[in-house]
Amino acid sequence: MQNFSLINLLDFIGHDMSPVSAVLAFFTFGYLVVGLPVHFRQGAASRDVWGTAAGVTMAALYGAFLVGVYPLVHHALVHVPTAIAGAH
Repeated sequence: MQNFSLINLLDFIGHDMSPVSAVLAFFTFGYLVVGLPVHFRQGAASRDVWGTAAGVTMAALYGAFLVGVYPLVHHALVHVPTAIAGAH
């Protein structure tokens, strides 16, 4: 089992999760993190507006991650320098 690291988490999110599952997970996370506190402070209508806005923003950030960041992460994981890999 590999050690937990941010690079392994990013690889899991970008490679191992299906895009539909990842978008749903990011949307749900954004909706709950923003929507629930707003619901208790301002009511259900604000929850729907701000929670949906946060969910859509999180899903868009996932799309930006796939297009802009993940190729660099994947390239770094696939082409690990020999000094880091420990191969001689």
